[in-house]
Amino acid sequence: MKVVALAFLLAVVVIVDCSHTFMGTNVLRPLVYHHNAEYGSKVFRKRVENLYYSLPPVPANAGRSIQGILAYDMTHTGATANVTQGGLGFNFVNLRMKSDRGEKIHFDVYIYA
Repeated sequence: MKVVALAFLLAVVVIVDCSHTFMGTNVLRPLVYHHNAEYGSKVFRKRVENLYYSLPPVPANAGRSIQGILAYDMTHTGATANVTQGGLGFNFVNLRMKSDRGEKIHFDVYIYA
């Protein structure tokens, strides 16, 4: 029982310390969108930016949905990326990126369908 509690505590610490966002899967899924989101810093303030992506309405995308989202923090700070609308199972996603105070935003975003 102590081993399970220790493993759970370790997992919580690792999840809290991580600033990258991984959702869904990219295994055998085609990459449909890649963006290098980079925004400058604001003095003594947190910067908040939104990235909106929608699958194009073409016949090749009929019935497809987003299966994986990866937002990799290139600054290695406490910046966060959260899905606020859509996401897995939808054909659109709104990704909210927030930097640390006084830091810039630099995420490498991958979306798989």
